[in-house]
Amino acid sequence: MKKTMLFIAGILALSIITGSDVQVSQARLKEEEVYRNIELFIDAMEVVRKQYVNSVEDKKLIYGALKGMLVSLDPYSAFLEPAMKEELQMETKGEFQGVGMEITLKDGIITVVSPIEDTPAWNAGIKSGDRIIEINGESTKGFTTFEAAQKLRGKKGTEVAVSIMRAGLSEFKKFTLVRDVIKMKSVRDKVLDDGLGYVRVRDFQENTAADLSEVLENMNSENIRGLILDLRNNPGGLLSSSINISDMFLPRGKLIVYTQGREEGDRNTFYSRKKELWEKPVVILINHGSASASEIVTGALKDNLSTVTTVGLKTFGKGSVQNLVSLKDGSALKLTIAHYYTPSGVCIEGKGIEPDVTVELPGTDNEEGEGEKSVPDEKNSKPIVPGEEGDVQFEKAIEVLKDLIAKNGPK
Repeated sequence: MKKTMLFIAGILALSIITGSDVQVSQARLKEEEVYRNIELFIDAMEVVRKQYVNSVEDKKLIYGALKGMLVSLDPYSAFLEPAMKEELQMETKGEFQGVGMEITLKDGIITVVSPIEDTPAWNAGIKSGDRIIEINGESTKGFTTFEAAQKLRGKKGTEVAVSIMRAGLSEFKKFTLVRDVIKMKSVRDKVLDDGLGYVRVRDFQENTAADLSEVLENMNSENIRGLILDLRNNPGGLLSSSINISDMFLPRGKLIVYTQGREEGDRNTFYSRKKELWEKPVVILINHGSASASEIVTGALKDNLSTVTTVGLKTFGKGSVQNLVSLKDGSALKLTIAHYYTPSGVCIEGKGIEPDVTVELPGTDNEEGEGEKSVPDEKNSKPIVPGEEGDVQFEKAIEVLKDLIAKNGPK
């Protein structure tokens, strides 16, 4: 049995080394240390198999070890069992059943990046920066983001209880959320007075770039003079989508973003490849819930264009790139392989992007890393709808956009 386990662990270690794209020369230098650690793993596994109070399947032990290994790296790396892998891939399709919030692991605590607009989480008052302490009475201590996501998801109409810790509150705040079908139509647009346009991009899915392209073409045909691009509470999504969207605003040959891996040669650069689709002034709305792909778009336009101004609050600060490496049994490694940098060479991981014009919402605590009050705490109060009456950041964006048009003029 021990020989079998050594064989399994050897294959496992080899697949991890290969999957991490480590150079062969480095693997050889560390080979002796690797096999010493494999032996340690096998010894520990054998003790558990023989002495643990209940019998346990080998696969469960191996999966548990993989989860621990990946979660020890950073908040975004994770081992995904086959069902979790399918869930992750499903998210980019634009529909699932759950409560509607993007979560991450921050300081070892499950933290809300952003509630998704018009979902159970949004309507109940969940905020960017809320820390989820319990789900259905079970402590989230030690949870990965995918384990938490699995417990939050479920069939439409079922309930899930969530206890959160929020800055400024001395006690946990409890919510009972009724799961629903989360339809994530990523682009919403409207024409405002004075020939201005408004586009809200909620996340970056497979079809987001195509949808936004159609909106911009229509606005061009209607002679819209300037655009408000609302990326608030946009938790990100596909890197390819953010690059394609940045490409619509930038002249050909401009640097959009570059990623840097562990080795000096592990750098990928992404440039705009086509004539820009939109050449008129743009105001980008951002806040603490703007993360990842939305920060790529914000940085690309902010660093390259003098006709772009950002309004709102500092972004979340997720500047790492994850790659999904499939394993033979249908599971996968979600592995951080690089950090991304804005055209000016800034890595925003853990820092975020500061707006050109800071605008706080009424009732905001605005401590670093916490979200603005996008929904009031009072019972029966309605959420502030982005781009509608009462949205002071949106109103400021209109003012700033008119000034930009006056200075630069529509092209």
